[in-house]
Amino acid sequence: MMTNIASSSNFKIKDSYPTVQEKAIGNERDLRKALKRALQDGPRVVILDSSDAGSLTIGIGTPYGFVQFVKKNNLPPYLVAIDESIEDVSFVEFDAGGTLTPVPRRNCLEFNTVIEIAEYFYKNKKLPEYINWEEV
Repeated sequence: MMTNIASSSNFKIKDSYPTVQEKAIGNERDLRKALKRALQDGPRVVILDSSDAGSLTIGIGTPYGFVQFVKKNNLPPYLVAIDESIEDVSFVEFDAGGTLTPVPRRNCLEFNTVIEIAEYFYKNKKLPEYINWEEV
């Protein structure tokens, strides 16, 4: 019998606002739905947390979002997805629990790419190698 890897890792989405209840993620559809639901509240930060794979801090916004990774033990290296083709030195702001947080445009990706990264992480419990990652 084959076990679903993702279901055994207890994934959940946590909002950066502590008053918003965390949501258990049971499948990819739940994940996409939770990320798109968070988008309705404007550019904000959520955390996709796994009990055994680490966590992704995800900036939800249109047209851009961002993704940062922390291992389950919270020790470095901390990684952020980058778009190496961007030379723009501007920032995109995301609401992190009531604080507008500027993120360099170079660290922002198209929202659909952010969803793809989250889904890959959910399915494989690791970061996609086709994305460029940089230590922060």
